[in-house]
Amino acid sequence: MVKKKYIAPNVITAGNMFLGYISITESIKGHFIPAIWFIILAMVCDGLDGKTARKLDAFSEFGKEFDSFCDAISFGLAPSILVYSILNQVAPGSLFIIPVSFLYALCGVMRLVKFNIITVASSEKGDFSGMPIPNGASMVCSYYLICHTIYQNFQISFFDINVFIAIIVLAAALMVSTVPFKTPDKTFSFIPKNKTLISFLIILIIATLKYSLFIVSFTYVLLNLLTFFTKKFVGEHQDQLDEFFEVVEEEDETK
Repeated sequence: MVKKKYIAPNVITAGNMFLGYISITESIKGHFIPAIWFIILAMVCDGLDGKTARKLDAFSEFGKEFDSFCDAISFGLAPSILVYSILNQVAPGSLFIIPVSFLYALCGVMRLVKFNIITVASSEKGDFSGMPIPNGASMVCSYYLICHTIYQNFQISFFDINVFIAIIVLAAALMVSTVPFKTPDKTFSFIPKNKTLISFLIILIIATLKYSLFIVSFTYVLLNLLTFFTKKFVGEHQDQLDEFFEVVEEEDETK
């Protein structure tokens, strides 16, 4: 018999999948903005199920696998169908529509499989190997959303199919990469731990979500890439300096 404490997080996870499924149906109908909002709502469920499981101490292998399968629908398949539908409308009959949309779905699923292999169900939140799939979905959705919002409010067209495809390919590549990505709370740890300030920022982000989702998603990527390349560059030069000083010390000893 299933313990009651496991029901709540799994119901929220199922809600995540349901929202992803509804997003797919909206994309098929050509309703791209509603489809994006359903993916965003799925992200909320994805965050809540983990918090609920931690609060109830309700971690299990079933919950981990169930969460990954639901994420594959909401943040892998749903954005992929959205991409296919948008590209099919913007460039109907183009040969790159299926390869680009499939590439995103493939890399998203591979990212989740890798995550399941290298992690165990627990309350500890470690860093990620490769970009988390929800942020991949956020990158794809936020670009179209902000372009649509700017056009709707200011009649300025920023949407570019080449930029859109580049974002999709970049998101796919980052998901299957070995670039370490910190959790969002660690990535934005430079923000002062002031309850009033944090509350204000959360309200501001929610109130301007059509714009802020793009800013937050890409800032998260840029900060993690900057950290990775800085450490790699400094690390390589540090190794060279260490080798140099070792050689100097050996020469001094032989004199």
